Amino acid sequence: MPDARWERYVAEYHDANPGTTEDLLAGARDGAGRSPYDWLLEAVPAGATTVVDLACGSGPLARRLPGRRVVGVDQSAGELSRGAGLRVQARVPALPLAGGCAGAVVTSMALMLLHPLDTTLTEVARLLRPGGTFVATVPSREKAGAAPLFVDLLRALGQTRLTYPEPLDGDGLAERFGASGLTLSGDETAVFVRAVARPDDAEQVVRSFYAPGAGPAQVAAAVERLRQAVPVDLAYRIRRLVARR
Repeated sequence: MPDARWERYVAEYHDANPGTTEDLLAGARDGAGRSPYDWLLEAVPAGATTVVDLACGSGPLARRLPGRRVVGVDQSAGELSRGAGLRVQARVPALPLAGGCAGAVVTSMALMLLHPLDTTLTEVARLLRPGGTFVATVPSREKAGAAPLFVDLLRALGQTRLTYPEPLDGDGLAERFGASGLTLSGDETAVFVRAVARPDDAEQVVRSFYAPGAGPAQVAAAVERLRQAVPVDLAYRIRRLVARR
């Protein structure tokens, strides 16, 4: 899908479904009992008193950082209306924030959409103080170990070949970070499980997927596939990238 269509799809999706991503991921846990948000924030240094949250959505990270100054940036007015902390409606790279204002910049499940990546990383480096930290989580589309049910849902939605504007795959990612003034110091994947306990939960889970181009019949087929499996634990593979300025 061309980047302009992705941008329009994401904007319309989040304005129509504010809080959907948070509602889903907040209930997912890894083997240590952490949510994806907890795992992301473990990489944020305690000394980072000001944190900029790019594509902040409904503010799940800000709610988990009491005592810090969190500036949430998002293009969706709908998401920002549910957010916590200081909120700014803007898009990368046109951010009305001073250079060197942040000890940390974070972004949850959004870096693969912030195209072009090089421009985004350059803006992250601008916002960070020397020694500051950037932490991002993104979906992992690794074929190895993918849960069959998850693959079935993607197939029903027609998304098995979905390509994000910035897939972040292959070699050269460290070099792209480096060219923007950041040193990629961490790249790991974890599995988080979300219990789908009732048939009524199936539609919420399916509608949390990015599925550009999926029609009503495909969404209904995916919902029915998940309803047939309830109760079930749905596994999400998530990748965490950590970089320093």
